[in-house]
Amino acid sequence: MSKAALIADLKARIAACEAGGRHEAVQRGAISLGNEALDAGLPGGGLKRGALHEVSAGEYRDMGAATGFLAALAARCQQAGHDAPLLWCQMAAPPFDMGPLYAPGLAGFGLDPARLILASPAKPVELLWVMEEALRAGVLSGVVGEIDGRSAAFDLTATRRLQLAAEETGTPVLLFTGHRQEGEGGASAATTRWAVGPAPGRVEADRDFFGNGFPGLVGDPVWQVRLRKARGGVPASWLLRWKAAACAFEVGEGAEKGTDLSTEDMAGEVPALRRTG
Repeated sequence: MSKAALIADLKARIAACEAGGRHEAVQRGAISLGNEALDAGLPGGGLKRGALHEVSAGEYRDMGAATGFLAALAARCQQAGHDAPLLWCQMAAPPFDMGPLYAPGLAGFGLDPARLILASPAKPVELLWVMEEALRAGVLSGVVGEIDGRSAAFDLTATRRLQLAAEETGTPVLLFTGHRQEGEGGASAATTRWAVGPAPGRVEADRDFFGNGFPGLVGDPVWQVRLRKARGGVPASWLLRWKAAACAFEVGEGAEKGTDLSTEDMAGEVPALRRTG
């Protein structure tokens, strides 16, 4: 899809949303993450509306886990937005070697496909522009974007523009920056910065919904999540389990508020690899 066609399509979708009326008042406060203990560890008692939240992977191999956490946050934003749609921006050629978004997978994390708008800009600077314009529309439950945090387009000015646009309409914005170490890439104006790595899950009951027997089913996704930065708060870490059916996080044992896990703590051991052929 060309840039002009993308913009026209996005404008048409936003116009359809505005037909129901723009929000009478800008929503403030925070979005609960579905767990009192987790909300209590965040400034404002949850994920702040009208703010930029940056998510990154603890290691490059943790990209999939971090994307899952991003989807979980997006689901909470979409739920808190009632009938308003959520925009997810991913470049036409995704920068993280993971391919395009998989709709059934997003639905499995609790996102409503009927209220999900996907945009695929060609360049990082276009992606940031689409996100900013969508935020200023003030009719979305949230805006999600994926960009390489080491790209030239990602800098303090760009993220500051997103932060200001989010504040203007009270719309939360989630930005996935891939694997970006401290001090690497441009500076960020994000209100919160999260680093995510995988954690061991648990095997569920040995029977599925229909009563069929299995040796053991894969359980809920679990992440080791570190809050690297929180404006008005303190760094913290949690072991989080995502309950998609309830669209809520569950805090596990092993990580408490105020602890600081290094990247090595999050990553675990690297499996041995063997050349084939």
